Amino acid sequence: MPLIAIVGRPNVGKSTLFNALVGGKRAIVGPERGITRDRIYARLSFPSGLEADLVDTGGFDTTGEGDFSTLMLRQTMQAITDADLLLCLFDVQSELTPDDGELVRIIRESRVPVIHVANKVDDPRAGHAAAQLYELGISEFVGISARKKSGLPELLDKVGSFVSAHPEEKLQGETDAVRVSILGRPNVGKSLLLNRMVGEERAIVSPVAGTTRDYLDIRVTREGADFVFVDTAGIRRKARIDDALEKESVMRSIKNIEMSHVCLLLVDPAEGVTEQDKRICRIMTDRGRAFALIVNKSDLIEPGSRVAIREAAKHELKFLPDVKVLFVSALTGRDVGRIFPIVEDLFAKTTMEAPTPKINRILENIAKSNLPPIAKGRPLKFYYINQVGTVPPQFRVVTNVPGDIPENYHRFLVNTLKKELSLEGVPIKLRFAAR
Repeated sequence: MPLIAIVGRPNVGKSTLFNALVGGKRAIVGPERGITRDRIYARLSFPSGLEADLVDTGGFDTTGEGDFSTLMLRQTMQAITDADLLLCLFDVQSELTPDDGELVRIIRESRVPVIHVANKVDDPRAGHAAAQLYELGISEFVGISARKKSGLPELLDKVGSFVSAHPEEKLQGETDAVRVSILGRPNVGKSLLLNRMVGEERAIVSPVAGTTRDYLDIRVTREGADFVFVDTAGIRRKARIDDALEKESVMRSIKNIEMSHVCLLLVDPAEGVTEQDKRICRIMTDRGRAFALIVNKSDLIEPGSRVAIREAAKHELKFLPDVKVLFVSALTGRDVGRIFPIVEDLFAKTTMEAPTPKINRILENIAKSNLPPIAKGRPLKFYYINQVGTVPPQFRVVTNVPGDIPENYHRFLVNTLKKELSLEGVPIKLRFAAR
């Protein structure tokens, strides 16, 4: 789905706008420069049913000093590279600075579609805002007050029009090769594992031009099966800037997830499953991507400690009880070859097309063994079920009260379907419709 990034100088109201658009306090807001270090993405939904990812970035500031300021600047540049649409935000209650002009220039040269937004405008027709932005060569903009939430309907209409004109690229039909992303925090061994996997004996490797800006697709044929590894430039960790690196890492991960059938989340056994790892897991689950947890550096693990590490990982990912866990050593190559059968299995599951009679028998048996609850004062009835998509497997259940299915019964149906269809480790989506 489209990735929309909010960019601008520090303290122009990016996080306030982000929160206003997604309808909650997902980003930290405050007067300090460069405060945005927490969650930086959220799902933006439109009445049409279309969706997009919204990303809040750090401030574009060329005058800062130190590693953190440098990284925040780099992060903004990466957001411009990765985004499908930019919301370039200006504070028109203060005088524009050379950084405003430089940001406009960079965006123009990038040729990424952009909507210019004048923030802190109580009246969208304010002449001062128009005069300031005209100096930058901007003749069209949306005037808003992010804090007061004025002007947002017009902005959302423009964003929605872009999303409608750029529908999500579907992977369902792309089954000639399994598209795989290796994700994880900096320094967990992603590049080493990728090199080890594409260099496996009997593997034929060829670089294929990337489909999205600086991304590279690496095609591998192994024992008659084709794989495409989705690769991006790496991220280096520096002292005291882990938060900013985390933001950049998550932003890149979103793109990788969207371009893949199957994802591999790589973790370091010494750190275990971190908060960022869980965040990425939730993104993968939300996007319906099948994935496995790969514990790297198994050569450094003390004998007998694997059980404890596995249990700790399962505990942190208790919202994903059926996730596959595999121990490998990218350095030595130990057990790396075992990843390929796991990827093939997950790919087969996520592209599975279930026979309609079979899933209807399953639904009928579920309803008989565990009576549906009362909804809106009426017994819940299921008429039939059919599969409507893959990657992930998606099912439509026709019922008498489609908008009032209790959440716990929804989860029960999902978990039972997964078990009956042998789809453990693969997210599935279930939606309800009226007859």
